[in-house]
Amino acid sequence: MNVRQFVEHRRARWERFEQMVRAVRWGGAHALTREELNELGRLYRQVATDLAYARLQGADPPVIDYLNSLLGQAHGVFYRAPRARLREGLGRLFYTFPAMVRKHWRVVAMSVLITLMGAAVSFGLIMSDPSWSTRLIDPNWVPVLEHWKSGQQYAPGQTGFAAVMSSFYFLNNTRVAMLAFGLGFFLGIPTVYLLWSNGFLLGIFAAEMARVGKLGFFLVSIYPHGVPEIGAIFLCGGGGLLLGRVLLMPGDLTRIDALHEAGRDAIWLLGGSIPLILLAAFTEAFFSFYAFPNWAKFAWGTAALVLLLAYILFVRSPEERVAQQEKGERERT
Repeated sequence: MNVRQFVEHRRARWERFEQMVRAVRWGGAHALTREELNELGRLYRQVATDLAYARLQGADPPVIDYLNSLLGQAHGVFYRAPRARLREGLGRLFYTFPAMVRKHWRVVAMSVLITLMGAAVSFGLIMSDPSWSTRLIDPNWVPVLEHWKSGQQYAPGQTGFAAVMSSFYFLNNTRVAMLAFGLGFFLGIPTVYLLWSNGFLLGIFAAEMARVGKLGFFLVSIYPHGVPEIGAIFLCGGGGLLLGRVLLMPGDLTRIDALHEAGRDAIWLLGGSIPLILLAAFTEAFFSFYAFPNWAKFAWGTAALVLLLAYILFVRSPEERVAQQEKGERERT
């Protein structure tokens, strides 16, 4: 075959096809008119025929490679999964997240227990023997503790760093939550250590504040942002423990299959935790450490806790509610 004539005769067709594929890739099917979509389908068949003919006639490899690449791009555009709309994705997260928390409440409860045990140990050590303070407190935390012990709080609007600090809190808390989740791939052992360490540090702060008679001040100050922040870490830690558990005890499945199944559930725990971390960052930066009345901070934290628990316990998708009704009817009959 005369390769040059073959290419020159069909070049316009291929360029037109490439242009239309690029338009659909970036703009979706709505980027083309109905007539153009029909033309695109016709061009796809023609380019596929050109590729088969080029192979049969022994065309140069660059020509075959170009047509292969062109059809591969078109195939990826034609047969890719439809993009989920943002509203649909958020709606799915809204219903699936609490369902996964209810389904895997045991690992979440274990995450809470590990953290509380770490806090109880450090709190008990310092309260029973104050000399433990010098051995347990990292020197980097001493200025922070001294600030807490002073009881100093900013007046609302006094500092202009609130927006910057909210970003810092969000990034830092996200890092901790991601670590608690991701370290589950190492059999869950680092996740246990991270949860214990966070609880241990919290217990140190609580004990030091209790020693100067300001435990109540400390607790009410961290309560507003602590509910979503620590709650998110509990949930991500539960996801990490879930991953570690299926790697250690996959049951009747292979470890790969068990990890794939558990990973789909665990990722919802992580996804639902991100809004909580964002809420905690804004609360911590704009509310918790300012001199608002204690009753306002207590009310804020309690409202957040009640809403979070109600959301997890009672929000169900329409499909889940129908399944529950059908199950109840079967049980009654």
